[in-house]
Amino acid sequence: MRTKRYISLLLGLLMMFTFTACGGDKDKDKENESGMTIAPAQLTEEEQNLADLLALGMESHHIFSFQAKGAKSLHFNVYELADGNWSPLPGGGGGGLSVESGRIALTFGKMTEGVRLAYQTERDNISTSFQITPADDVSNMAFATSTLDTEPTAIELDQEIPLVIQIATSQNELRMYKVDYFGMPRELAKTGYEHIYAITVTFSAQEFGAAPSQPSNEPSAESSPAE
Repeated sequence: MRTKRYISLLLGLLMMFTFTACGGDKDKDKENESGMTIAPAQLTEEEQNLADLLALGMESHHIFSFQAKGAKSLHFNVYELADGNWSPLPGGGGGGLSVESGRIALTFGKMTEGVRLAYQTERDNISTSFQITPADDVSNMAFATSTLDTEPTAIELDQEIPLVIQIATSQNELRMYKVDYFGMPRELAKTGYEHIYAITVTFSAQEFGAAPSQPSNEPSAESSPAE
């Protein structure tokens, strides 16, 4: 229980520092002021020192910075691949955006053991938790996780952006697939892995409460290489 409290404290502070940092960080924000992007957050020295102080490795903490001009809300969706299509799972959530830039944090090891989603801006602070419960026993399965690339990804309002793909399988060979494969569910289905999960975010020009866009289940004409 104490560990969970430390994790929540750490994420809150890490996300908060992005709005109180000065100097070079502010200059970087100005460079992206007109952009519409999301990318893994670069921790400041102070943030990294805090993580080290609490002895928490960042492998299970995925933090993203975003600039979403015109967005009034964001939505998280959770999926499992079934019969070559993405099937929605309970979980996710979202809320309104009164500021167009901020941070998103996802905390999990194995999604079947629990996931925490959160986002924060200068005025907004929303978090939610859920757990994926598969019908079969996954305790002896191997898990592999891919997240958004280090390069900024363009944001299009009302279009889903995959943040995470996680695979669970009992197969001896396990390959990691880039989150771009979210748009190619039938290609992922060819792997034969027992469970493939995904978490996406949608930045919307509509107020919170409107239904987020649904993913395209049609495979891309071109395949991307596995990582």
